[in-house]
Amino acid sequence: MRLMSWRLNSRRGRITAAVSSGAASRALSSLITLLSLPLAVRYLGAERYGVWVTVTSTMALLNLLDLGIAGTLTNEIAYSHAVGDRERAARSTTNALALTVLVTILAGLLLLAAWPHLDWTALLKVPADVPHSEINRTMASAAALMLLGLPASLAARILAGYQEVHRYNLLVAAETLFNLAGLLAGIRLQVSMPVLFVLATAWGPLGSLAALSAMLLWFKPWLRPRLSFLSLPAARGLLGSGAGFWLIQISAAIVFSSDNVVVSHHLGPAQVTPYSVTWRLVGMAAIVQGLLFPALWPTYAEAYARADHAWLRRAFRMNLLVTVALNLAFAIGLVSFGRSLIRWWAGGAAVPSFSLLVVMAIWATISGCMTAESCLLAAVNRTREQGVLSIIAAVVNLALSIFLVQRMGSVGVIAGTVLSYLLILVVPQTLIVRQVLSTLPRQSYGIPHQPATNG
Repeated sequence: MRLMSWRLNSRRGRITAAVSSGAASRALSSLITLLSLPLAVRYLGAERYGVWVTVTSTMALLNLLDLGIAGTLTNEIAYSHAVGDRERAARSTTNALALTVLVTILAGLLLLAAWPHLDWTALLKVPADVPHSEINRTMASAAALMLLGLPASLAARILAGYQEVHRYNLLVAAETLFNLAGLLAGIRLQVSMPVLFVLATAWGPLGSLAALSAMLLWFKPWLRPRLSFLSLPAARGLLGSGAGFWLIQISAAIVFSSDNVVVSHHLGPAQVTPYSVTWRLVGMAAIVQGLLFPALWPTYAEAYARADHAWLRRAFRMNLLVTVALNLAFAIGLVSFGRSLIRWWAGGAAVPSFSLLVVMAIWATISGCMTAESCLLAAVNRTREQGVLSIIAAVVNLALSIFLVQRMGSVGVIAGTVLSYLLILVVPQTLIVRQVLSTLPRQSYGIPHQPATNG
């Protein structure tokens, strides 16, 4: 027990706990994806599964209503924890929660008013054999879950700020098991697509909401919201600091959520299946980065608050080196064996063209490097320039994807993403990172390291 406590009270120990628990959670999630994806494709069919994926991508745009508040909360909690200021942490949490709940309510009312005028069948180019009512109910279910997930997502940010990512990883693992159980139950009961969607996806928002409630009420009682902590200056501060994060979120939504919509609109839902399945496989290239990012972000922020610049430099350079090496190795493996693996995994309807695999592999390599740099910029709150560049890249990406999909098919969509990043984002963001590192003093000055507490 003493050894475990020492490990969790050291910077390296908290990163190790976050990465190892994240690896276990991600391994479980990947295993369940290997099981659930082909089950869903075969149960729903290529057309309906394409609709399912497109619905998820479309409603993921509601995450933009976060306004960057959650990202700012991570830095606020990390700084408050580093200097031992619990009242600042409580003020930030109270105002972040109030803003997020307010935005969620307003968005829900606006969506409710606009719903009768939205023709989802026409937008998604759904085939005639899929009833309009089924599409509408699936979209409504997705919208409700996404809106519920906005305030619930603060749980992950609070735990990250306290460098307790390992606790959130345990929650994610449990949610993944519940999602699989829901999917299996829905298939067993032969439910409709809207019901299956709820059974297979509802556990993430519900679990995060339960975790947030438990933290505020019992495990971290100093964070409990108080009316006296509400203030316009604090709210404006969160929104101002969150602007950069919000711009990055908008660009990410355009890049990651628009592809399936573009493919569905121009090529039909059936073509979404090979594209989205390949995208899922490519996502495995980011497994290591996905494990390190939530662990390193608050740790970078804590080191920056303590002016431990030497450690910050070493950690970033090691992260970048590991990311480049692993992503290149994955890209080579994807190009060599990707089509055979997908045919075995998800069936013939999901097999992509060789050219799609090659461009996806290029994207995986570029994205990994950009993510490693973004982690550092997020921790030191240098996100505004990155946010502006990301928005420009996203707009160019969408325009190129629409232009190229009509000439190259689904390959044109990911080609537009690669070209937009190379033209707009890669070089400027790298120069910003170099500037950040060059302005840090070579010698570390700051408050002594104080072990983190688990309370």
